[in-house]
Amino acid sequence: MDQSSIKKKLLIIKSKPAGLGTVEGFLKNRDWTIKSTTNLKDALIFLVQEQPQFVMISIDHPNRKVRNLPKILAQAFPCCVIIFGEENSAASFNMLNTSNCEYVLYPPVTGPAVERTVNKFYKDQQAKGVTNPFQRNGAAGAEGDGLIAIKGEGGTMGAQSAQSILQQLLAGDEGNNQFTGMTAADSSATAGGPQHASNIGYMPGTNSELNLGLMQPSTQNNGLGPSWAQQGHGAGNSMGNGADESDETLNAMLMRQNGGNKAGSGWAPMPPKVRRKDRPTPEQIEKNPLASKQDSIILRGTKDALEKSCLQTNFEESEAIEDSTNISCIVIESTRFSGYLITAMGKDRKLDDIFLGKVRERLFRFLKENGENIEDSESMQLKIKEVPFEEWALEQAEFLRKSVHDGNEVAMAFFPRHDVKTTFGESADEEMASIDLNELAGDVAVEFNVYIYLPKNNKYVLYTPRGSKFFNVQKQRLQNQGVSNLHILKAEIQDLDKYRAQNFLNDKIQDFESKQKDKVVA
Repeated sequence: MDQSSIKKKLLIIKSKPAGLGTVEGFLKNRDWTIKSTTNLKDALIFLVQEQPQFVMISIDHPNRKVRNLPKILAQAFPCCVIIFGEENSAASFNMLNTSNCEYVLYPPVTGPAVERTVNKFYKDQQAKGVTNPFQRNGAAGAEGDGLIAIKGEGGTMGAQSAQSILQQLLAGDEGNNQFTGMTAADSSATAGGPQHASNIGYMPGTNSELNLGLMQPSTQNNGLGPSWAQQGHGAGNSMGNGADESDETLNAMLMRQNGGNKAGSGWAPMPPKVRRKDRPTPEQIEKNPLASKQDSIILRGTKDALEKSCLQTNFEESEAIEDSTNISCIVIESTRFSGYLITAMGKDRKLDDIFLGKVRERLFRFLKENGENIEDSESMQLKIKEVPFEEWALEQAEFLRKSVHDGNEVAMAFFPRHDVKTTFGESADEEMASIDLNELAGDVAVEFNVYIYLPKNNKYVLYTPRGSKFFNVQKQRLQNQGVSNLHILKAEIQDLDKYRAQNFLNDKIQDFESKQKDKVVA
């Protein structure tokens, strides 16, 4: 069994949104695809749709139903189930010891420990003579029509039984994300940093040395402690599942996946379509003089990659690109040009990773074949301010190209930027990286944990947690005190890339909106 030939996909069901940030960053840097969530419903939807090879389940999850999952998943899905503990308590150790699960991780959980457990799983399978432990049960077109059968003591249950068991787990899923028993201290202990590092602190307080007023009071935490202890943003929830399924039942999701959805498309059937009658066709966009300010190699490469990657369907029947917030971004860095190549889909759909991978691969191949010295980069899923995509791109981008893919309009636009590459310096701790204070935009939520370094006692103090705003008043206070650098985990550098790209594009949107207002006034 060749591990390198199997895509590494992992689902993590954890107890607190900010937990395991370092673990997730470590694994992402080693080409793992990760869905990390506290929400049981989201986890099961991802499990059925994406079918990860490995599932990690926290024994400390506040929803007691999660404790039944390891046994059921081990029977229902061709995956390796790993249980782990997040609380360093006697109760957690006791539950882990009595779990009867073959693969267990004791706290504190680390990235290398996860990979060692994965390697042990593969070795165990080889010892048993299993060539592919992730093979589905049954032949294609057999019972369940592609759904995975569940093996029980009395034989094999069909797809309806599998669906019924998962629905029972979801039924009455009250309080799934309500951590009513979590104190500020509990939350601070899992604020997303490396828990094993002795010189990184999470307790709130003020820096008397610099008089910085590190922990700012929150206007929305209702007196429940420091604002960063109340955060509700988890790391690693980057997997896009196409349509938003947050309000759907698992039954509806299973039925939708089982019928009408093209294999590997990543998009589900849409409700009745409402289409603009006056939208420009791809040919009209190409002829628009505003759509390409110059015939550059990046323009020709984008056009070539788009044409060769799209599954062409009827334009009139396709979903139109209108106001967009969900986009994908490919970082382009060449010796002659650099910037962000962004992609939007009809009806503001989240983009399919398979399609984007084809576009990116063909684009870089075209550029290299035409003599460009360019570094490969992965695409990023971004969330920007809502904007009429085509109008904005026609005014602000270097070029805009459009096509139709699998019933959806798809448009790509290039925004030049000379400092597209993220720069960072070394920190006293090898796990940390220093970043310039000016990398942080005022009054904008950060995509990573931000720390301040106290050299006198060699401590890193969490200044702004992932998902919280870094306020302008904080930035001014730091500048007034002579602080020019802050610090982040090296494992979260990729999140800094995403943050910089979103800020850059949101500034372009703000400029576009200002010009639109000026036109109205005129």
